[in-house]
Amino acid sequence: MEENTVGVPSTARGTWVQVTEGRVFYPTDPQPREVFLKDIAQALSRQVRYNGLSDYFISVGQHSCQAAWMAEMEGHDARVQLAMLMHDAPEYVIGDMIRPVKIQVPIFSTIEGKIMNAVNVGLELPVIDHKLMKYFDNLCLAWEKRDMYPSSIEWPMVPDVPLYCHRMHTWPMKFTEERFMTLYKYLQLEILHG
Repeated sequence: MEENTVGVPSTARGTWVQVTEGRVFYPTDPQPREVFLKDIAQALSRQVRYNGLSDYFISVGQHSCQAAWMAEMEGHDARVQLAMLMHDAPEYVIGDMIRPVKIQVPIFSTIEGKIMNAVNVGLELPVIDHKLMKYFDNLCLAWEKRDMYPSSIEWPMVPDVPLYCHRMHTWPMKFTEERFMTLYKYLQLEILHG
C-alpha cells in the first residue's frame, strides 16, 4: 500500500514549489493526485499577464474566465468552455512566460505540457483541439490589448475583437478566484448532467 505523500517534500522527486495549505508540487514530476482546484484558482487570480507591463492589471484567472465566456458566446458547449477556463492552468506553478520568450525555451513548453496533462487527468478535464484553444486565446489577447493595454504597439496576427466583447475592466483578485471556482463547478455540472 502506497504511503500518503501528497504534498510532502521529497528530494528524490526533484525541486518543488510550495502551494496552498503547506503542500508542495513538483513541476518536473507532476502527479494528478497532487492537483487541487483551489491552488489553481488562487494562483491564477494573482498571476499577472504581460509581466505587469500592461496599462491596467489583468490576471491569468480573469483571462481564463473571459476565454471560457467567449467560447460560450460563440455557441460552444460546456466541455469547450471548461477547457478554455483551464487552458492556462500550468501557470499556477510555473508562471506566465510571455510568448516571445517561451518560443526560445522549448523545455518550458515540455514542462508545461506535463503539468497540463496532470491537471487534465487529476481534475478529469475535457481536452479540445489545440487550434480551437489558440483561437479563443488569441481572441482574448485582442480584447485585452484593446482595453487593458491600449498603449501597446500593433501586434502581428492579432484578430479583430468580436463585437460581443464589452469594455473590459480589472477584476479584484478575490472576485476572480471565486468566479473561477464557481464557473469551474458550474461547467462540471453542465457536463455531468448536460
